[in-house]
Amino acid sequence: PSSSTPAAGAVPDGYLGTWNAAIDNGTGHNTRRLVVQQGEAGDTVLSLTADGPSGGGTYHCVFHAGLTGRPTGEGPLEIGPSTVTEGRPLSSCTPGGATELTLLPDGRLRRLNPATGESLTYTKEN
Repeated sequence: PSSSTPAAGAVPDGYLGTWNAAIDNGTGHNTRRLVVQQGEAGDTVLSLTADGPSGGGTYHCVFHAGLTGRPTGEGPLEIGPSTVTEGRPLSSCTPGGATELTLLPDGRLRRLNPATGESLTYTKEN
């Protein structure tokens, strides 16, 4: 087991923790909270909470996704498709495709959907 990771898992230390981002669009201010935990390939290592306005109300969605393989060096982390574990209303929450997490030189984290090219940048919570 490697001593560079707390639980001898596959996720490099720099990715671990809670990350926050926001999307401002026509519906308003939408927040994203991403939690990355230690694990091996096949383990659930990512939890994403999405909140925001929706029509005349709000939505709250929680997604979980697993690590698809052990990263080389410092990543990127390849994360498999997500599943919805909580949704209010459930109709507002759609499972997501595979994603890649990359640590940026400035300390932020980029989440990229390789199929669509869409990305969102997160800042680590202190």
